[in-house]
Amino acid sequence: MKTTSRSGAATADAPDTTVSSKYHGLSAEDLVRIYRTMLLSRRLDDKEIQLKNQSQIFFQISGAGHEAVLVAAGLALRPSYDWFYPYYRDRALCLTLGMTPLEMLLSAVGAQDDPNSGGRQMPSHWGHKQLNIVSQSSPTGTQCLQAVGCAEAGRLLDPGSDAVVYVSGGDGATSEGEVWESLNAACLRRAPVLYLITDNQYAISVPVEAQTAGGSISRLVGAFPGLHVEEVDGCDVLASYAVLKRAIDRVRARDGGPALVHALTIRPYSHSLSDDEKLYKTEAERAAEAGRDPIPS
Repeated sequence: MKTTSRSGAATADAPDTTVSSKYHGLSAEDLVRIYRTMLLSRRLDDKEIQLKNQSQIFFQISGAGHEAVLVAAGLALRPSYDWFYPYYRDRALCLTLGMTPLEMLLSAVGAQDDPNSGGRQMPSHWGHKQLNIVSQSSPTGTQCLQAVGCAEAGRLLDPGSDAVVYVSGGDGATSEGEVWESLNAACLRRAPVLYLITDNQYAISVPVEAQTAGGSISRLVGAFPGLHVEEVDGCDVLASYAVLKRAIDRVRARDGGPALVHALTIRPYSHSLSDDEKLYKTEAERAAEAGRDPIPS
């Protein structure tokens, strides 16, 4: 933004603080990168669905509808420094951290050169040694205890480190006992763990109101001592970035304790290609989801 001195002479461009504040410090280049990564994540899902329909891969489970909050998380965290325990819908997070489309497609076809697991895991079981992404197992929720253990080990091995351990799951996984055990342990030890719960309102075909008491995991965990809890529209990338940045800064501070961000997302595709959402979602529900899609059609 051009400014002038009292004499009327032109001076160098000054930063537009209004724009910077509006976008939470993100530059124009950041915003373009965000959109490109979200779109790339969706197109990889679509390509894998095409490959599955051609019988060239054996399974597909997508991250569609979760792209905005996951790209925001990737921008707010530090690849190869922080530690990551993602789950199968975290494609956009892994792309933001530095995993390549080729590496994801190698996982889809079960290739030997797949860096996620050498073709030994199901597709979308993300893992990357150089980026500190730890490959998870198929039972949902088990990664939460592992993440707390990683956070405790990190403090013992490097007491001065401010690394954050990220762990994610869907609303359905929060009914697993490992999640509650991990929350108790994290709060007791003030472990530097960020929980990201991406709530698309369905655990496969079970609606959240039949899965979670009160229909909201953030309401259930709100009384955990020392746990910072926030809720956000996970389809709004800027709101997600602001909330995640605030939560991560708190966790990164020494003895800041754990945080849980409850992101309300959508699932515009079926749970996986082994599922058909038309059997349990009404047309009105599907239309409402389409209206919230973070990637305009």
